[in-house]
Amino acid sequence: MYVCDVVFRALMKSCRCVELDCWDGAQGEPIIYHGHTLTSKVLFKDVIKAIKEYAFKTSEYPVILSLENHCTLEQQKLMAKHMISILGSALLTSPLEDQMPTAFPSPEVRD
Repeated sequence: MYVCDVVFRALMKSCRCVELDCWDGAQGEPIIYHGHTLTSKVLFKDVIKAIKEYAFKTSEYPVILSLENHCTLEQQKLMAKHMISILGSALLTSPLEDQMPTAFPSPEVRD
């Protein structure tokens, strides 16, 4: 099973949190795979590109990326570079400051 396929299917079912198991890749590029399972190793940047393309196809709500990070500092820096360059303004990179709500009601409940 390909990691990009799993991410695609999850996002198309309106999943709003995706866990990515990140490991050092042999060619200096971080990879994603879930250890001890039948998933293929996929480049981190390819998974981030898939998330960028499909994150908001079925839902307007934010997607949380949970990174299980096993990478060296060098490849972590490359991961950050890829997320910033690929996701652009869709990536929250600074605190919300005064925009932070005081309550978190369900987005499906209307007053």
